[in-house]
Amino acid sequence: MPCCTDRFVLHTIDGAADLLIEELRAMSSVHSIRQLSAETVECAVDGPLDELVACALYFTVIGSGDAPLSWMRRFGRLERLPWSTNPVVAEVIVRLAKIRPGHHVLDPFCGTGTILLAARRRAPAAHIIGTDHDPRALAIATANGCHELAQAKADALPLQDGSVDRVVTNLPFGKQVGSHELNRTLYPAVLRELDRVLTPDGRAVLLTEDKRLLHNAIQRQRALKVVRQRLLRYNGATPTAYVLTRPR
Repeated sequence: MPCCTDRFVLHTIDGAADLLIEELRAMSSVHSIRQLSAETVECAVDGPLDELVACALYFTVIGSGDAPLSWMRRFGRLERLPWSTNPVVAEVIVRLAKIRPGHHVLDPFCGTGTILLAARRRAPAAHIIGTDHDPRALAIATANGCHELAQAKADALPLQDGSVDRVVTNLPFGKQVGSHELNRTLYPAVLRELDRVLTPDGRAVLLTEDKRLLHNAIQRQRALKVVRQRLLRYNGATPTAYVLTRPR
């Protein structure tokens, strides 16, 4: 793979630059890392670009010899639907889940499989499971390389009690998919089901723009609590990722 001694400027999500910097610092070939803005990070690379190619936390890159860092080279040709999760967003919320080898990881709204693929890249030794009620989306997820899939509603999962270590999902915002009115019953029902399938030390990362509704549902349910929030800004959207665990 080509080598580079020039500097690169990486464009990521507003709200994820710290995660990108953390990964860059762990790369032996990357140095002189500097955050330029909420969305851009500058760095220099000595030697092959393999480590930077493997990083999936940025959209675009500016710098000489940047062809190996193209979107297609890093993510491949993913089949998508209009409401599919952005691949970089998927990478961000997967990192918030803190997946470990051997974990059973679930996306109950897996759609075309973007989050499942991000979880597999992040934790190849984890057991990745996807469910969705839409057979068309599941067919696309299969074409994208996802394997363990099931057609099911997120409030009636075909899983045993306490069988899931991590949940990472992009909830319906009530815009392109569903509605705010439907979310009034959907969100509480999904939280009850996650409470059922999560292990005692389980962790869930839920992304949504219907924030007040989710927050109120969590407060009423009380089986899971918010331990962290991360606001993301991209393409005019401003969803928040909520990290939930069981109260201690």
